[in-house]
Amino acid sequence: MLRLNVLVTGASGFVGQHLCHTLAQQGYAVRGLVRDPSLLSSALRDSIQPVKITGLDDTATIAAALVGIDVVIHLAARVHAMDDTQAQDAEYERVNHQGSMQLVRMAAAAGVRRLLFLSSIKVNGEERAAPYSLTDIPNPQDSYSRSKYAAESGLLAFAENSQLEVVVVRPPLVYGKGVKANFAQLIHWVVQGVPLPLASVKNQRSLVSVVNLVDLLQVCMTHPKACGQVFLVADDEVVSTTRLIQNIAQAYSVNARLFYCPQWLLRVIAKLLGRASSADRLLGSLSVDISATKQCLDWHPPVTMMQTLVEMANAEGRNK
Repeated sequence: MLRLNVLVTGASGFVGQHLCHTLAQQGYAVRGLVRDPSLLSSALRDSIQPVKITGLDDTATIAAALVGIDVVIHLAARVHAMDDTQAQDAEYERVNHQGSMQLVRMAAAAGVRRLLFLSSIKVNGEERAAPYSLTDIPNPQDSYSRSKYAAESGLLAFAENSQLEVVVVRPPLVYGKGVKANFAQLIHWVVQGVPLPLASVKNQRSLVSVVNLVDLLQVCMTHPKACGQVFLVADDEVVSTTRLIQNIAQAYSVNARLFYCPQWLLRVIAKLLGRASSADRLLGSLSVDISATKQCLDWHPPVTMMQTLVEMANAEGRNK
């Protein structure tokens, strides 16, 4: 295997730590841009070269870190928040769009061969019945997804007049060992035996195991057909919220406590509680057709949802 020098932005994040760990294990020389190196596991601090930055506008430090780098994997971003304010909207533009453009200009100047940009399926749109595919016209509907799409467009346009190659990857919700936020909360509810009124939900949701996402990113680092392309990524399985809860319960060796409640009533209650967006994610459909990704890259997700959930349970000592 060709030993590449790889720079990962957002290396201390959920995806970043999984990616850096895998790349280091596979023999790549990895530099990780982080705001706080203490967020890295001790094993990771020993296996990669952490570079502390104040942000994507820390141009002097980033320029120095780019020296000798072959591939940049750009994960750092202002993440999506449910209740965006006007100030947050400006931050999405500053970090996700303008920060990415500053990075690609510096990467090109440093002679980097390829830059991978982690975008979001939200660029395609929000909940809908039909699966999203690469043939869809992008339809970002909030400031976060618009900033991601602006970055995609800017990076790909820049690459047309540069020796640097750009690859864009759009994942749905990413889960796996160490996941936090809403997915971790759902697992907590299931493991604690909280009764959930979701037995009637027959929606269709795509998720992506962090193992599958990292595997695709690794393929995109060197695959000749990846240059200049946008790829959708997800697990092979498409699941309803009901099936997801049942899978979690099986992996964690507990009983799924589901009961029936009309979906219209769930939406009314969620709206009254100011949680309409949360209800959309639990009840609505958002699935992803990854057939074009598979065909172009001759790639298949290496793990199933259940394998990932069992790994998560084992890591927490829950699967006995």
